[in-house]
Amino acid sequence: MFLIIFIIWIIKYRQSIINNLILIIKNNKILFTAIFFFLLATIISIFTSINIQSALGEGKAFYLEPVIMFVILITTIKEKKQINNILLALIISGLITAILAIYQHFTGWLVPEAFWSNRQTYRVTAWYGFPNGVGLFLAPLIPFAIYLMKETWPVIKKYKTQKINKLSITNSQSQTTQFKNWLLFLSSIFYLILAPLAIIFSKGTGPLLGIIGGISLLFLINKKTRWLIILVGLISLISLLFLPQLSNIKQEITFQDRSGQIRLAIYKETWNFLKDNPLVGAGLASYSKKIAPYHTTVNNENIEIFHHPHNAFLTMWVNLGILGLLSFIIIKFYSLCFIPYSVYKQKKQLLPLTLFTISSLFIILIMGLVDSPYIKNDLAMFFWLLIALILSSKYHLENTSTKEN
Repeated sequence: MFLIIFIIWIIKYRQSIINNLILIIKNNKILFTAIFFFLLATIISIFTSINIQSALGEGKAFYLEPVIMFVILITTIKEKKQINNILLALIISGLITAILAIYQHFTGWLVPEAFWSNRQTYRVTAWYGFPNGVGLFLAPLIPFAIYLMKETWPVIKKYKTQKINKLSITNSQSQTTQFKNWLLFLSSIFYLILAPLAIIFSKGTGPLLGIIGGISLLFLINKKTRWLIILVGLISLISLLFLPQLSNIKQEITFQDRSGQIRLAIYKETWNFLKDNPLVGAGLASYSKKIAPYHTTVNNENIEIFHHPHNAFLTMWVNLGILGLLSFIIIKFYSLCFIPYSVYKQKKQLLPLTLFTISSLFIILIMGLVDSPYIKNDLAMFFWLLIALILSSKYHLENTSTKEN
């Protein structure tokens, strides 16, 4: 599928690709320098791997193809309807995933035995085979569902007003537009209801905290709600510290429960490994083998060796070495902070899409503190989609009205 997209892109946009890319690179030298070193680190990590064939597959799926997709997006996104089509596809795929996860909660269908045999620790997995995958995919889509609702509802109301007042509108075009807007709106509503339920049933604390953080960021950005969310945050923090009813949540957030203890042990053994291998890390597809001599027990309990250290930054360091880690940090924070600041500095108002994309990226940042929301094909693609959306918003989209869908 990726190869087909790549070939179509080359054929359809062959005359404008180079010029568009040169212009974008010229205006974002820091970002593209970081991307260059990110790919360079990937190549180096293939040859420091214990299995070059596996490393080639991982390098292609998690690093090379997502970056190429990023380039395809930034050189082809011209109109808002293109973005809405992408977001609709994501919301619908997320909605299907959420429905499956909720169905699994009541039936156990397709849930691996390790996660359903004990009802006290029962967690749904959707089609990922592991519970964390549910929240890692669904949580960052929450801001986009809110964005689509916010953008489409005024257009739907305007159309209804025109119809009541019998204003002249082209039937075929208006009906198609109205259907698309209703599809976006209703899909987003159902998603906002079902996705949090699916995440709760998967018992994903990181994604839930990410959603809270991402939504809070939107309230902080809005001057009208800034002090309200600060007040709510302070009350929540005080309640968490002093209310005994919230002790379980407090233990989970502070890594005092079993899951937290396991994560701390993983971080410790990974840090010990990195102290001995700070420059190149483990190489691609090599962590589980190279970490074995550093592996420890948790409260005298033997724990399996995981494929990655459940922290986005440690994972990048282990996989791509210090060069990959530093370039990844620059890419993320350049997109999260510098691009929006450069728009603000020009005294231009950030597009709503930019704000909600930043919220989504912030959710990934929070989840990355306790997991690795990148090391999977769809998650890597989604990460680079966010970078592409933020970068595209730096330039004026030709059509900013949802009505023109």
